[in-house]
Amino acid sequence: MRLERGKPLPGGVSYCNPLPLPDYPRGYACRKNHPRSCAGLPDFRETADPTVLYDEGKWYLYSSCGMAYVSEDFATWIHVHLQPEDIGYAPTVVKHAGRYLLTASGNPELWAADNPLGPFACIGKFHNLRGETMVMLDPMLFSDDDGRLYAYWGGGSPIYGVELDPADPCCFLGEPTELFRYDPAHVWERVGEWNEDSTHSFVEGSWMFKHGENYYLTYCAPGTEFSTYAMGAYRGKGPLGPFRYQENNPILSKKYGIVRGPGHGSIVEGPGKTLWAFYTCTLCHYHNAERRIGMDPLGIDERGNLYVKEATEIPQWAPGLTAAPEEGNGCGLLPVTFRRGTSASSSAPGRDPLYATDDSMLTWWQPDQEDNHPWLQVHTGTAFELYAVRIIWREVGLDYDAGVTPGPMRYRIAARGESSEWITVLDASQNQTELTIDYRPLERVVRANQIRLDILETPAGIQPGVINFTVFGLCPTGEDGYADCL
Repeated sequence: MRLERGKPLPGGVSYCNPLPLPDYPRGYACRKNHPRSCAGLPDFRETADPTVLYDEGKWYLYSSCGMAYVSEDFATWIHVHLQPEDIGYAPTVVKHAGRYLLTASGNPELWAADNPLGPFACIGKFHNLRGETMVMLDPMLFSDDDGRLYAYWGGGSPIYGVELDPADPCCFLGEPTELFRYDPAHVWERVGEWNEDSTHSFVEGSWMFKHGENYYLTYCAPGTEFSTYAMGAYRGKGPLGPFRYQENNPILSKKYGIVRGPGHGSIVEGPGKTLWAFYTCTLCHYHNAERRIGMDPLGIDERGNLYVKEATEIPQWAPGLTAAPEEGNGCGLLPVTFRRGTSASSSAPGRDPLYATDDSMLTWWQPDQEDNHPWLQVHTGTAFELYAVRIIWREVGLDYDAGVTPGPMRYRIAARGESSEWITVLDASQNQTELTIDYRPLERVVRANQIRLDILETPAGIQPGVINFTVFGLCPTGEDGYADCL
């Protein structure tokens, strides 16, 4: 599928990582009722460790800290507050025998519901053959096509698996099987930003996926706080193995840019039997658990190995629009504002406007506290046809306990050429949706080399910051057929 020049992106058919989920929840470590603390760090938001179901044409995303998110078109997500809303990190949901089963990391309870949005009711606690309560770290529930049910877990090393009693899914049917453990020969599993420490790893986030006769057990290492966080896979002929290490590991990794450290997630079959990998990606400015969520198509090569071509951060076609998205799913749009000339109405100390276009999640532009009409402007040099925008906000001053909470950011984006007047291309002045990551097609396609973001209103007590301001576009084609901007 190709983007037609001079035409807006078809409504509701594109997405861009990290996913623009509304109402990102407050991070666990900053909650008073959680045993850990922020040690004086500012409040932050996080969601991670996604389990995703594609069920009767809808996407259901269950993630750490606040469940769940639902989408029908993959462009707009709705935050649905479940009962229970939060039972711990890394929730896992499986459809099994006509109902939906739910559990989470460190929580021994198993919950069940008749539909994917609940309400869920606790049906008991996991226990082994001796009746002992079992607590699993990063659990995953897998329903095989023969009706049998399995659990997988492990946080650190090794990864375990066990069959569950279909009549009483809280009960283990046997002793847990060790499926694999950290291997220092796998360099990418070693701890550190450069995988420099071979003494240990944090192997976690297992996920079982069956395709044909093969059982794929994916996992992540060396830790969610590292840019080297990545996803690997083992393959076997049965749900409890034996498994062999894939030859092309890791199957998903990215160390730099807006999307980095892709790990702990799930693999889902979407429309047209296409496969999709949902994953956690790191932000980690205020806290190691400050994370976001991304998604990209997954493929299986001629040797039976899982692979993800890339962890993307530019617009992609939504699931169902391309027959083989694993071979390339981009809309063809370029990030035309990347490292271009920037200016602003003002800047707080150390928060220069250039940080809004450097494709780093660790830096941001922030206007001066006394600036009542903040704006950010980017000059691209040559003119581009502009189609879409992504804004990643930084909420400075966030403090839930003091009543300073997130809310809708209201803004307007305008563009102009060298001699033209400013033309509004996106009017979000009445925006009602709270989005810390805001990706939208522009309301009007224009050819321009100057783009301006005017921040009109922010939540009370919040100082606005812009981690990333990216406008996506194309080089216009001249009468001779060549791109005018080359």
